[in-house]
Amino acid sequence: MPAPLDQPAATGAGDASTDPTAAAVCDDVHDSKEVVLRRYFLQEWELVSAILRRIVAAGGVAEPADVHRIRSIMDKYQEEGQLLEPYLEDIISPLMSLVRSKIMELGAATDELLEIIKPLCIIIYTLVTVCGYKSVIKFFPHQVSDLELAVALLEKCHTMSSATALRQESTGEMETKCVVLLWLYILILIPFDISSVDTSIAATDHVPGSEVVPLVTRILDICKDYLSNSGPMRRMSGLLLARLLTRPDMLKAFSSFMEWAHKILLSVTDDFVDQFRSIGIVEALASIFKIGNRRVLHDANSGIWNDCSFVMKTNIAIRSPLLRKFLVKLAQRVALISLAPRTPSWRYQSISSSLGANLLSSTAASSNGSTQQVNIDQTDTCGLEEDMDVPEIVEEIIDLLLTGLRDSQRLLQCLL
Repeated sequence: MPAPLDQPAATGAGDASTDPTAAAVCDDVHDSKEVVLRRYFLQEWELVSAILRRIVAAGGVAEPADVHRIRSIMDKYQEEGQLLEPYLEDIISPLMSLVRSKIMELGAATDELLEIIKPLCIIIYTLVTVCGYKSVIKFFPHQVSDLELAVALLEKCHTMSSATALRQESTGEMETKCVVLLWLYILILIPFDISSVDTSIAATDHVPGSEVVPLVTRILDICKDYLSNSGPMRRMSGLLLARLLTRPDMLKAFSSFMEWAHKILLSVTDDFVDQFRSIGIVEALASIFKIGNRRVLHDANSGIWNDCSFVMKTNIAIRSPLLRKFLVKLAQRVALISLAPRTPSWRYQSISSSLGANLLSSTAASSNGSTQQVNIDQTDTCGLEEDMDVPEIVEEIIDLLLTGLRDSQRLLQCLL
């Protein structure tokens, strides 16, 4: 029997227009994953913001439940880190300000300091894993006076590693070390000679340029130790070493590190510690050759390539696809440094300091000699390509790259 006209017909699914929950579910089904995640994060941001305000009001003391809650929220966006980037400054800036103020208040050598900043560093490192370190470090404090504070804090964390190494994942020690290493990664870019920042030099007879600055030596010693680590501290240390050793005032430190790396790579054994140390050294060298000065790196090219070819033939390289990956990456960059630089024919040459005069002269020249100039540039470029003397080291590296294409590990094939 049909339903009366004054009563709506019953449906099994219900009316989505009168049910907001059903409407939201329908929207989630049809919208993209990014749109859905953005919608839900806007709801969760209120909770995150409230927790951050509570931590700041408590002077940096964070409850474990609050830290776990923020971490669980952020972990859901591992593949969509760009959704969090508009909120990074509101999260990172107050937390790092608390870390900095607590170091100045309590001193870097106190145990009380670490107990306060560990939960804060857990939150910051969670954002590093979700959004990437390049997006996070933009909001780190970078006053020149912070350099010595950060080094002292790193030394304090380093001295405690032996006592709690087996449980550093759960207590936040690993996260704290990674955050401090990234903080130093920013601070090391100060536009002054580091010897002018190191206050310990005033109490010694240090002669500028005669030896490595004591502050730099402290950083190098800790980073060398972390290169043997199997976790993310190895990568952070390599990034910090690359930024530090490629500074114009770090030539002696660069030479010292190269000698140490050469010695370690030539004495590798089948021990697992040597395997991790070799991976860390090669990864750090690859980072150095990515951002370093061509003139400085060119002198170290042949030695580094000899070390690469030696390590590639060892048993640890045969067993470790990750080591082979970094060896190939380093070899690629050594080859690029070995090639002669080419001057681009399209570079801009200023004729006058006035923009209007430059535009008028370029317009007049375009009707007279522009075609001839292009032909001359192309001829010179072709002649340069024909006369280029390819170093023997480049041919050897190309052979290594072709061998890498036949590697059974997909990780290495994707790199090539």
